[in-house]
Amino acid sequence: MSVLATDDVKVTHRQEIIKLLSKAIEQEYQFSYISAIKRRVASNPIELISVNTEEATLDVGSEIPIPEQKSKDSMMFRLACGGLSIVFKSRMADSGRSESSYNRSFRYKIDLPYAVSCIQSRKSVRVDLQSLSDEVPVVLTLSGGTSINGEIVDISTSGARIRVNQDLTEEFKNFQTLKACRIDLPSNSVLQTGAQLVAMKFDQERGASTLGCQFVDMLRSGEDMLEKFVSNVLEKTKPLELVIAS
Repeated sequence: MSVLATDDVKVTHRQEIIKLLSKAIEQEYQFSYISAIKRRVASNPIELISVNTEEATLDVGSEIPIPEQKSKDSMMFRLACGGLSIVFKSRMADSGRSESSYNRSFRYKIDLPYAVSCIQSRKSVRVDLQSLSDEVPVVLTLSGGTSINGEIVDISTSGARIRVNQDLTEEFKNFQTLKACRIDLPSNSVLQTGAQLVAMKFDQERGASTLGCQFVDMLRSGEDMLEKFVSNVLEKTKPLELVIAS
């Protein structure tokens, strides 16, 4: 199971954007910029090399030159891994092209984006659990052994969106901190699985963090349990969304 099931998320906080893009580098997301020539859209592979926090730029490398842009023109960029895409607009930084011994033929600097969108292509039905009479509790396990209690907002056979009534910004400075979760399904069923955090947003007004989690290393018995649960919920409610991954 390698596809995250969570709402599409727009991230606007600078530090969260930096963490998200740094994580994409660590996990070797495929990076490209989108160009449109005579109404034909093309995806051009490049490489995201580094995030420069102090100067608020990104280093990118390409084997072919990126066409020169007008100073006010924005370019569309896309990072992809599995069913998750990170999309944002940005411009060439004032420093423009930089000389380097880096193994790519061309190296550029682009401005750190003001906002990025995390867009999920799903192969499974995602169901909203907020309409159920009882909440579905979850216990998150961190790498240091700490446990955090929350509740499932929506879920599919590949991931979930979880709400925790506290600010988890410090706990999840490193997304790799999350290791596993335990979900208490109805009828006294307990699902235990590895988990990977791929998105987080803190709502200061509500005092709650919303986490997007991907299930990993789930046992076959857990997959069967989760599929049965999702099917049962579907019989009572309409699916929140059904998207076929391209």
